[in-house]
Amino acid sequence: MKYKLHDGSIYEGAVSALPDGRLKTGETLTEDSVRCWPIEDHQIERARNDRGSFKADDPKTEDVNEAFTAKKKAPSRGKIKSK
Repeated sequence: MKYKLHDGSIYEGAVSALPDGRLKTGETLTEDSVRCWPIEDHQIERARNDRGSFKADDPKTEDVNEAFTAKKKAPSRGKIKSK
Protein backbone atom coordinates (compact mmCIF):
# COMPACT_ATOMS: atom_id res chain seq x y z
CA MET A 1 0.00 0.00 0.00
CA LYS A 2 1.11 3.57 -0.62
CA TYR A 3 1.14 6.35 1.95
CA LYS A 4 1.33 10.14 1.72
CA LEU A 5 3.87 11.98 3.88
CA HIS A 6 3.40 15.51 5.26
CA ASP A 7 5.38 17.04 2.37
CA GLY A 8 3.24 15.32 -0.29
CA SER A 9 5.80 12.66 -1.22
CA ILE A 10 4.79 9.01 -1.55
CA TYR A 11 6.06 6.37 0.91
CA GLU A 12 5.87 2.65 0.03
CA GLY A 13 7.63 1.00 2.99
CA ALA A 14 6.50 -0.61 6.22
CA VAL A 15 4.38 1.36 8.69
CA SER A 16 3.62 1.12 12.42
CA ALA A 17 0.06 1.55 13.68
CA LEU A 18 -0.23 3.38 16.98
CA PRO A 19 -3.00 2.54 19.49
CA ASP A 20 -4.88 5.75 18.66
CA GLY A 21 -5.02 4.84 14.93
CA ARG A 22 -2.19 7.05 13.64
CA LEU A 23 0.31 5.56 11.18
CA LYS A 24 4.07 6.18 11.35
CA THR A 25 6.79 5.17 8.89
CA GLY A 26 9.07 2.23 9.67
CA GLU A 27 8.53 -1.25 11.11
CA THR A 28 9.27 0.03 14.61
CA LEU A 29 8.61 3.45 16.09
CA THR A 30 11.82 5.50 16.25
CA GLU A 31 12.66 9.20 16.43
CA ASP A 32 13.04 9.18 12.61
CA SER A 33 9.46 7.93 12.09
CA VAL A 34 7.06 10.46 10.60
CA ARG A 35 3.28 10.43 10.31
CA CYS A 36 1.76 9.14 7.08
CA TRP A 37 -1.73 8.74 5.64
CA PRO A 38 -3.04 5.96 3.33
CA ILE A 39 -3.57 7.05 -0.26
CA GLU A 40 -5.32 5.48 -3.25
CA ASP A 41 -3.83 5.15 -6.74
CA HIS A 42 -6.22 7.72 -8.25
CA GLN A 43 -4.89 10.34 -5.78
CA ILE A 44 -1.31 10.12 -7.15
CA GLU A 45 0.22 12.12 -10.00
CA ARG A 46 3.69 12.48 -11.56
CA ALA A 47 5.96 14.95 -9.81
CA ARG A 48 7.32 17.89 -11.78
CA ASN A 49 10.30 20.15 -11.24
CA ASP A 50 10.34 23.96 -11.47
CA ARG A 51 10.54 23.92 -15.27
CA GLY A 52 7.55 21.59 -15.59
CA SER A 53 9.34 18.44 -16.69
CA PHE A 54 8.98 15.15 -14.83
CA LYS A 55 11.16 14.36 -11.80
CA ALA A 56 13.08 11.09 -11.63
CA ASP A 57 13.10 8.72 -8.65
CA ASP A 58 16.22 8.81 -6.47
CA PRO A 59 17.58 5.22 -6.30
CA LYS A 60 19.31 5.96 -2.98
CA THR A 61 15.97 6.24 -1.14
CA GLU A 62 14.30 2.84 -1.39
CA ASP A 63 11.10 3.62 0.55
CA VAL A 64 10.28 7.06 -0.88
CA ASN A 65 9.33 7.51 -4.52
CA GLU A 66 10.15 11.07 -5.57
CA ALA A 67 8.76 10.54 -9.09
CA PHE A 68 5.18 10.67 -7.77
CA THR A 69 3.36 13.05 -5.42
CA ALA A 70 -0.09 13.26 -3.93
CA LYS A 71 -2.59 15.38 -5.86
CA LYS A 72 -3.30 18.74 -4.30
CA LYS A 73 -6.85 19.68 -3.48
CA ALA A 74 -8.44 22.37 -5.64
CA PRO A 75 -9.16 25.58 -3.75
CA SER A 76 -12.77 25.91 -2.68
CA ARG A 77 -14.71 28.72 -4.28
CA GLY A 78 -17.04 29.27 -1.34
CA LYS A 79 -20.78 29.38 -1.25
CA ILE A 80 -22.83 31.46 -3.65
CA LYS A 81 -24.81 34.01 -1.69
CA SER A 82 -28.45 34.34 -2.59
CA LYS A 83 -30.13 37.73 -2.62
